Amino acid sequence: MPAKTLKEALTNTLEDLSDHNLEKFRYKLLDRREERRIRNRALEGRNYLEIAAVMVSTFTEKGAIKVALEVLENIGCNAEAESLGYGDIMEVKTSGASAQTAQQDKLKYEGVEASHAMAETDLREMEKYKTIIKKVACEKEIAAALIAAIISRSCRAGRALKEGRGRYNEQCFGLMQIHEVHEPKGSWNSEEHLSQGTDILIYFITRIKNAFPEWTKEQQLKGGIAAYSAGEDNIKCYEAVDASTPCGDYSNDVVARAQWYKIHGGF
Repeated sequence: MPAKTLKEALTNTLEDLSDHNLEKFRYKLLDRREERRIRNRALEGRNYLEIAAVMVSTFTEKGAIKVALEVLENIGCNAEAESLGYGDIMEVKTSGASAQTAQQDKLKYEGVEASHAMAETDLREMEKYKTIIKKVACEKEIAAALIAAIISRSCRAGRALKEGRGRYNEQCFGLMQIHEVHEPKGSWNSEEHLSQGTDILIYFITRIKNAFPEWTKEQQLKGGIAAYSAGEDNIKCYEAVDASTPCGDYSNDVVARAQWYKIHGGF
């Protein structure tokens, strides 16, 4: 199945709007006060296909998605806005950490409780990076708690790194443990590094969305998290989404940690 472009995703979302909501969308789009405004004549009498094309031409594909999310939320089309996003991390079902992962902290229990305990253990160190995590999350339109959870799982908020390299896998670098095949950018704890890691995560979420269009947004999000660790080709079905991830629990553990950071960590 060919990958759906951002322009196609935007077009599909606008197509799903009622005539009334499409008119509201057009009005709010014209009413924006930020730079790179669209002139009235560019949208007058345009259908959803033409509106999407004008937006991409004006803002670029990524910029058009960001503007569309803003406008959809302003006109109360939250379900349509959600369809352009990556799903709600708080709605993802999770079984949490495996017994093997829980052994990192010598916990006598596993599951969601173990993931929460390990996330809490990493919170003090994670606070050092909260500002740049939130900045990158805002720019990329993704949950800050998810970035924090990946950092917790990957390197215990930096505590498991040696000169920025993974203690057990020297081919991976930085807080988000970017594999050298991606040619890591920036220092191991920099905003540039987090931005690159988040872009890679979004890439895998998008690939899973295209590979499994019948999955819900939350299932696709979980699948993308698993693919960030194991690669998209190793995600075969939702029921065994973590079959090829380290300790067989990567996405489940990350989701559980993200939910804890969202509620208790201020992310």
